Amino acid sequence: MRLKTKINYENIIDGLKEAGFKSFPVGGAVRDSLLSREVSDIDITTDARPEEIEEVFRDFKLIDIGKRFGTIKVIIEGEAFEITTFRKESAYRDGRHPTEVSFSDNLIDDLERRDFTINAMAFDHGEIIDPFGGRDDLSMKVIRAVGDPIERIDEDLLRSLRAVRFANRLGFTIEDSLKEAIRENANKINSISQERIASELSEILTSATPSRGIRLMDEVGLLAEIFPEVKRTVGFDQHSTYHADDVYNHSLKVLEKSPADLTVRFAALYHDVGKVDTFFLDERGEGRFFGHQNLSEEMLRQRLKKLKFSNKFISDATSLVKRHMDCSNIYTKKSIRKLLRRLGEENLRRLFDLQRADILSTNHPDSSNIDLGEEILTEVLADDIPKKRSDLAIDGNDLIRMGYPQGKIIGDLLRIIEEEILEENLENNKKAIEDFLTRMGKNLDSLTKK
Repeated sequence: MRLKTKINYENIIDGLKEAGFKSFPVGGAVRDSLLSREVSDIDITTDARPEEIEEVFRDFKLIDIGKRFGTIKVIIEGEAFEITTFRKESAYRDGRHPTEVSFSDNLIDDLERRDFTINAMAFDHGEIIDPFGGRDDLSMKVIRAVGDPIERIDEDLLRSLRAVRFANRLGFTIEDSLKEAIRENANKINSISQERIASELSEILTSATPSRGIRLMDEVGLLAEIFPEVKRTVGFDQHSTYHADDVYNHSLKVLEKSPADLTVRFAALYHDVGKVDTFFLDERGEGRFFGHQNLSEEMLRQRLKKLKFSNKFISDATSLVKRHMDCSNIYTKKSIRKLLRRLGEENLRRLFDLQRADILSTNHPDSSNIDLGEEILTEVLADDIPKKRSDLAIDGNDLIRMGYPQGKIIGDLLRIIEEEILEENLENNKKAIEDFLTRMGKNLDSLTKK
């Protein structure tokens, strides 16, 4: 057997062997090769100590990504390899980090500290070293802890989400005792780094089966802890002829129909969470949710803030939620221009993706208005009309040179000019804009006095 990869990892193995050390590809590279999946990166474990690794590869670029834990990154011919010394770990101090790390000369010691059996295999010249039955678990399609599942989860609480991620990605089940250990520790998950949680969630949400990942999170008690707003939608009847599903199942259908874009996927998951708090029955007994998009937007904003996403990501994702109902009116050139100005092309296309997924997950799956919006967008993009404020033929400095005072008035004037151009009442050239400002003199004077 060979590892299913084009990466020339033999350079590492041979270099360490020539220096008198043992080394083995380990973990995901072995697992994915056995699953006939292409291996994109390879981790290597060795009996060489960190200083010895540095000495062996002193002529190459070295990156200290955790030397005190035994890990050195080596760059050879543009390829990066993480090389880690065999190690044993003691008790964990915070559900994430070991209190100390002891290096070992024994490969089995190193494999024994790993999370799941399918990740606790090594490769040795065509042979698989598999002391914990990982190969059998791959055949049975099960995620099983190495040793005691309670101990493995207590050591590193992030393993709860990793189990969900692997089960979802591979189409596996989570072994019962591991599932129970995750449930017992679910209420501790937010005690670890939110950035690390966000990283695992991103993998789950952008997978080929994101809805299965969310259902697995719910099954092991993690959904209520990480996405409590989503958990509240489980079983929430919409009392709507438009929706056959409760809010939760509808949202998961939208999630599944959305492209594998993390911004869209988060928006899909959260676009209707505000329905729980805005629900009422009209005189016909039909469920109504006026303003739910605004509440959903705020709920998503707060959740993404807690997960430490960037301000830009938060702004992009929440803008989709806020505007996902815009397609209730027929798109026009005017409305598309306004949306393009407010969202930009990338986010407008994301909005169309979300809206289409939403509509196709109802009892009336007619996406013709979204198709129309996309057609109009193509026309608008071809028009010689500014798509954003920086495309205007005049800017704030020009207005100041014309005698307008610095301050809020400059932004107000640029907004008025932009809207007039978008309404096709004004040409986007400096002379036309200056003439417009002159004609509007009195009205503009009133603005300057505000």
